Order: sequence, then structure tokens, then C-alpha cells
Amino acid sequence: MKTSRVEMFICNRIPLLVRRSLSTTHLVKQAVGNPSFRRRPSHDHKNRISYTNYSDVSTEKASILSSTPVATSILNEPTIIIERQIEVMNIVVGFEQANKYKIMDVRGNALGRIEERDYSIGKAALRQLSKLHRPFTVDVFDNYNNVILTIKRPFSWVNSHIQAILPNEETGQFDEGSQVVGESVQKWHAWRRKYELFANTRDEEQTSSDPYFKQFGVIDAPFLSFEFAVRDKNNKIIGGVDRNWVGIGRELFTDTGIYIVRFDSTRSFENIYPPETLSTNVMTLDERAVLLANAISIDFDYFSRHSRSTGGGLLTFGGDGYE
Repeated sequence: MKTSRVEMFICNRIPLLVRRSLSTTHLVKQAVGNPSFRRRPSHDHKNRISYTNYSDVSTEKASILSSTPVATSILNEPTIIIERQIEVMNIVVGFEQANKYKIMDVRGNALGRIEERDYSIGKAALRQLSKLHRPFTVDVFDNYNNVILTIKRPFSWVNSHIQAILPNEETGQFDEGSQVVGESVQKWHAWRRKYELFANTRDEEQTSSDPYFKQFGVIDAPFLSFEFAVRDKNNKIIGGVDRNWVGIGRELFTDTGIYIVRFDSTRSFENIYPPETLSTNVMTLDERAVLLANAISIDFDYFSRHSRSTGGGLLTFGGDGYE
């Protein structure tokens, strides 16, 4: 999509400090090797996690296969980078535009993009009014402009609830034939940042087409945390999402951010967490799709400074979300 003359005019007037910080290659290298993600002592993880609905999977039938487009394009990577794009009108007048993200591998190569659906003036007005609580649907595209995954969140007053959905195999669209892969559900807490992650585990003997969710992970991050480790029922880390500091220029003047999504506990956490805290089990493709959706939820819930009902501040150190 071509940039309008108005947006080009505004972009040319963004402070030089911001423009100098927009090199994608530089930011990706900074994100993966940021000192804030170095190893931390194991005593930080002594708090145990309580699972309420966790169940071992025996006859599970996966929704996403290794040949599924979203797997070959994105989910087979051990680590991906998601960069939220600059919203020009958001910077200048605080107008909440539809969100757009770029998906890259750790070398900065484009894997695809994520775009929020923006079909009408009514939806634009709803974004301004409902802000953090607003419903949204975003599509994940590959490099060939094909929709390979849809992420959907309904309106909610308190805790966010987001689902990862495969498009209809026959139509390639989000419709009645689409398949829910799993979901991420935010859990209320006065100060901690908590989510429960579920996969749609279709049993071979299951006759109903309704989704049947089993919990595979939990996030229980401290107050104002930028790091969201996913732990299994044994309190071992199986994946995670980190929000990276991208420099004073972008943090001060824009509403953008970079997220490192770590899918593989055996390959994504070298020199970050002590080995004894990591699981030897690798996340399935279904679980990775849910974690990808969770990364978008984290961005909306805690780091979208103009989406917070409080209006946010100049620097986004993470709001209180729905809590």
C-alpha cells in the first residue's frame, strides 16, 4: 500500500532522533542481544505455578501440520521478531490507527506481516471509544500476501481473551469453516501480568467439532515486567515473549515496539535463563500459534500507550493493562 502524501509530510517532520533509530537490521540485532535478556539467577523462579485445567495429551490430533503454510512461513523458526509499525496519526494527533506489525527472523529477514482489519469509519470510531477494551481481528500474512492465520479478540471489560484461528482450507478465508487452534486468556491480578495458554486438542475419538481446550502453559510475570516466560506444569520454561527497549527516540516519540517470540526452549534461550529452568520438551506448532497470538495480546494489554484508558505517558514502561 502506497504511503499518502499527508503521511509522508508528517514522517519528514518526525524528530531526527527517531528516524535514526528506525534501522530494522540494527534493531533486530539489538533485540536478540540486549543485555536485559541475559541470564538471571535461578532463585527468581522459585515460585511454583498452580495449574487448574492442565491435562496430558495422549491421542491429540494437531491442527497445524509441518506442511501448513503458517508453519513453513513462520512457526518452524525457533525465534521470531515482531516489530510494531509506526502509526503516523497516532504520533501527531493521538488518533488510534489499525495496528500493523512486521515479522522477521533473527537475521532481520522478512517472514510476513500482521495487519488489523480496518474496513469502515465505524470501526475507526470504535477504536477511539473503546480503546484498550476494543475487539479486533488481525490477519497474519506470508510474504506472498496469503492469509495464513487469523487472531481474534472479542470486546471485554476486564480480562483479554484472544484466539488463534486457521483459515478455511477450501476458501482460505476466515469463515464458518475456520478452525480454532487455541487461545490465550488473561488472568486478573492486582499487579502481576498473568496469562493462561490453551491448545485445541482434538482427540481422535472426538465426534464433536467444537474446540476442546487443554492448558499447556502459564505466564506469571512480575509488576512492570518486559519478559513473559511461558512455563509448563512442571514449572519449566517452554517459550516466551520479551518486549525489547528500542531506544529513547522511539520510546519517547512513537508507539512502536519490538517483541522477541521464543518458540524453542532448547534453542531460543542460550545465556538467558539457567539450563535447569528450561524444559526439554519443544512446543508444538499449535502451541506456537497460540504464543504468537499471545504476543499481540501482550502488546495491546501493556505496551500500547494510546490504547490505555488512562492515556499513558511519554514513555511506555508498561501500563496496568486491565488490572
